[in-house]
Amino acid sequence: MSRTHRLFDILQALRRRRRPVSGAELAREAGVSLRTLYRDIAALQAMGAEIEGEAGVGYVLRPGFLLPPLMFSREEIEALALGAKWVSRRTDDALSDAARNAVAKLSAVLPEDLRADLNDEALLVGPGWERPHHVDLKLLRRALRDERKLAISYRDEKGARTDRVVWPVALGFFESTRVLAGWCELRSAFRHFRADRIEGAEILQDAPPQPRRTLLKQWRRSMLTETDSMLAYRRPASNEAKGEAMAKELVFYTNPQSRGMIVHWMLEEIGVPYSVEVKEYGTTMKAPEYLAINPMGKVPAIKHGDTVVTETAAICAYLADAFPEAGLAPAPAERGEYYKWLFFAAGCVEAAMSNKAAGWDPTPEMQGRFGYGSYAAVIDVLAKTVADRRYIAGENFTAADVYVGSMIGFGLRYDVIEKRPEFEAYWSGLENRPARLRAGAQAEKLASRRAWEPA
Repeated sequence: MSRTHRLFDILQALRRRRRPVSGAELAREAGVSLRTLYRDIAALQAMGAEIEGEAGVGYVLRPGFLLPPLMFSREEIEALALGAKWVSRRTDDALSDAARNAVAKLSAVLPEDLRADLNDEALLVGPGWERPHHVDLKLLRRALRDERKLAISYRDEKGARTDRVVWPVALGFFESTRVLAGWCELRSAFRHFRADRIEGAEILQDAPPQPRRTLLKQWRRSMLTETDSMLAYRRPASNEAKGEAMAKELVFYTNPQSRGMIVHWMLEEIGVPYSVEVKEYGTTMKAPEYLAINPMGKVPAIKHGDTVVTETAAICAYLADAFPEAGLAPAPAERGEYYKWLFFAAGCVEAAMSNKAAGWDPTPEMQGRFGYGSYAAVIDVLAKTVADRRYIAGENFTAADVYVGSMIGFGLRYDVIEKRPEFEAYWSGLENRPARLRAGAQAEKLASRRAWEPA
């Protein structure tokens, strides 16, 4: 690498950072000795770069130095092209057009070889999970940009409609939804509003009482303050569990946007201390240390002392047995229905729901080759089972209700289970259990903090 390129790389490294960075780190990134790095910093300062700091303290580039980089690298071109494709498919029409225009402008000034990389179709953005929006996202973005209050009509997941005044803080573009974060005057707290549930919106002339940057800082502080990788839950048990099971450390591996919510609910039901390790899709879930826990590289999983359990239904059954004080499993002689429906949900209901969501069901000729037969058969059996029952395995709530209820609740919410009265009645008796609400609130708060955290 020439010295000129190296100097520009050092500038780029400083541009990427908001806080002072040590000379040792810059030298390591540039692939030079610390002594050479010091000479390069001095050369850049002589050229007019406002680099503040000194050896042993760290360096920071002040705004205003406009010397442009030599040229984009191939990786930078690929990143820009892929990002533009994502924006063009995942945002509102105005941003989509802007992304395409930006690519066209870049293409006009790039050398021919890099222009080919920009227009290469090797990196694709697949279709997302699109929901219809009643309000143009452009309006929400304008409220953010102009720092104006927003009057919205909002319908929550239960169908209840409210009128609110919101002080917008941020707008998140996620794979499955778009979310507006802001201070809600109705609730006197920060809240997150799914854009597809905003049925009407109007920008008001009034500005929030504080600048958006200030609100943004307050909103971030309102999120969970524990470390990302490990969150400890120390809620005392309602019935103190004692003995050897309590003495073992209980670790819960999950991602807040996963089937881990079922286990999270179960953990809150048993009411014992546990810690949470959040695993990210495609990265920490596939890391060697986690593959030693679950070779499939997926969540949820638990580690209780030296015992590792994976698979959601198995975890629920294990926790019910390991903490009998919680009363989440019938007596051993009375577990026929309990085991039957717990593993019917794992072996038949989930498979039938998943295939239904993918738009596929075994043909009559193929049904004998599949354990669940057909979606219709599974749904009919499940509906007859929960009809006029408060709990699925007897007179008491058990781990089977956690698992079966979660399957039904998820299916009703995402239209992969028919909205039959039997299902709605059964789920209505479970969805507001305090343990489930606690687990949902913790998972939602964790998901919000991680999703909104700056890169």
